[in-house]
Amino acid sequence: MITCPECGELAQDGAKFCDRCGQGLTQSSAPAPSASKPPPLAAGAILKSGLEIVETLAGTSIENRYRARRIRDGKTESFIVRERFADQREEDAADHSEPEEPPPAPRADPNGPTAKTAELKHPPPAQRPQEAASVQETVETAASTSTTQESPSPSPSGNGATVPPEARAMEADGAGSNGVGEAKIVEDQGAPAPDDLGEVFGRVMAMSLTLTHPAFQRAIEGFAEHGRVYLVYPDEKLMPVFHGPHRSEPEAIAAAIQVCQAISFVHRRGLRLNDICPQSVAATESGRVKMTGLDYVSNDNELQAEPIFNDGYTAPEIYRGKKADKRADIFSAGALLYTWLTGERLESESWREEAGVVRFYPPHVVTPDLEQAVRRALLFDPKDRWTTIDDFKAELIKLLGKVRVSAAVLTDVGMVRDHNEDAVMALQYTRDSLVEPAQNYLYVVCDGMGGAEAGEVAAAIAVSTIRGYVQERLASAEIQEPCKLMIAALEEANSRIIEYQAAHPESRGMGSTGVAALVRPPDVALAWVGDSRGYLLEGATLRQVTKDHSLVARLVEIGQITAEEAKHHEHKNVITRSLGARQSGPAGAEAVAFRLKRGDRMLLCSDGLTSHVDDPDIARILRRHASPDDAARELIAAANAGGGTDNISVVVVFAN
Repeated sequence: MITCPECGELAQDGAKFCDRCGQGLTQSSAPAPSASKPPPLAAGAILKSGLEIVETLAGTSIENRYRARRIRDGKTESFIVRERFADQREEDAADHSEPEEPPPAPRADPNGPTAKTAELKHPPPAQRPQEAASVQETVETAASTSTTQESPSPSPSGNGATVPPEARAMEADGAGSNGVGEAKIVEDQGAPAPDDLGEVFGRVMAMSLTLTHPAFQRAIEGFAEHGRVYLVYPDEKLMPVFHGPHRSEPEAIAAAIQVCQAISFVHRRGLRLNDICPQSVAATESGRVKMTGLDYVSNDNELQAEPIFNDGYTAPEIYRGKKADKRADIFSAGALLYTWLTGERLESESWREEAGVVRFYPPHVVTPDLEQAVRRALLFDPKDRWTTIDDFKAELIKLLGKVRVSAAVLTDVGMVRDHNEDAVMALQYTRDSLVEPAQNYLYVVCDGMGGAEAGEVAAAIAVSTIRGYVQERLASAEIQEPCKLMIAALEEANSRIIEYQAAHPESRGMGSTGVAALVRPPDVALAWVGDSRGYLLEGATLRQVTKDHSLVARLVEIGQITAEEAKHHEHKNVITRSLGARQSGPAGAEAVAFRLKRGDRMLLCSDGLTSHVDDPDIARILRRHASPDDAARELIAAANAGGGTDNISVVVVFAN
């Protein structure tokens, strides 16, 4: 067995990397003597600042973790505590180290990939007075520099470092107009000096004071005691972002956008996160993403003495010992999204010398535009990647905003009729191409009328004509405005039915209602004639988009009867407009345009449904199903259960 030197996880002989943290492994991998951790404290032990150890949690090869509590004003607070041996190297080298050169001034573009900021760690004790440090934020703009300075409030226990008010007040969008903030330690005469937390814990504490974005897990206290150093965190319930092998594209993209927002907050301060992998990203119970890895934050254009190597997530330039900038985090964010989409880690063995293989298919199928976005983030040469993390985020937001539709089409003869005079159609054409993508969906419901089977002929003519008319126009260079196109398609169907009547005198009196929708996500053009209806469910609200061309609808409109009375009116089946009703002139089709949002549900139906299922029941059925097929089946069943006196036809469309 091989022991991971980073997290202490055991791996099988021959394993190339740790399954838990991604650290590269060798046959001799084992915690170095300097990486040993302190013997764990027993439950009930009391730490500085009044913290009582409650239980020992899973730690790493170099640190212990505890759950602790503290009682104040009769209330018990719970915390998570990290513990390591104190780092003595800083003090030992203090007399021999050469003075550091001041960091270079930020470049003109504070959001560019190579913008820099000040040092991250607190000054060592030899450089500090015995008074507490306070936070001074320096905001530099192209025209002027302004400085504000206040003293922090002391920690509640009187020991260690706590988050000062000015750090809490920093907005998520950054300090100042250009978003570049630098945390510096200056003199104050009012409180004891904070403890030396060592290089790693000191960096984490400094970042906790500075990175006040809610996406970061931040330490609220730090102190040293008996040769050990401690960091204290709120006891939040954090869990893996995803369980199982992989998630749907929308879920993975939504989580990646939150990660990009957190990275962007860091980048605007001239810093890099470096440690971005599934183990350093968690989720709260509410679903908010939390970045838990502040141990390896660094300035731009420098490599740490001991950089982290998460195989499959660390950028190639860090493996190769090259200068790294913010685009290293872009690579890691892309690798993280790759894992969420596929459930796999990048094959990174060759990244030190050349670009590695990024394989989606087989076995995973990802839409082409999303695959291209991820591949660009994972390019071997940093200059070929997305320029900034905000560019990557903007592309993901655009992809997440795309509406994709799915539909179910059903028709049923009902419980009384001996044949079905309804006709339905769903034409779904998508071209998922990077060159010329297209999404066109055409849905039609027609309810035929007339004896001697003439009604079903009229409905069939209407559906066939609408389909041919719309397809021909969509394929032509000149595409009409969608609502005008759909009205023209219904009027063309009206003309064809009239022509059929003229050629077949026995079919006189036949006709059809019709409702048709052309969906080009997210836009919808809906046209209708007669009392076949179109509905839109937005959240919990169902609204009838169409207006019935019927006698009772007109009586309700002018106030002669109520909507409830219309349901039982003796002339409720009398329609005032239909396809083929007049021997000349237009049918009087109308149209309306609207936009679908993700989560919306659209319904087209004949009056065989609405005669037996009220609108509130339609809304409940559409809401409670996750697929349009299940919703369509229940709508048909509900109409039949209500009597089924007419043919029943539905088209159910879900916007995903």
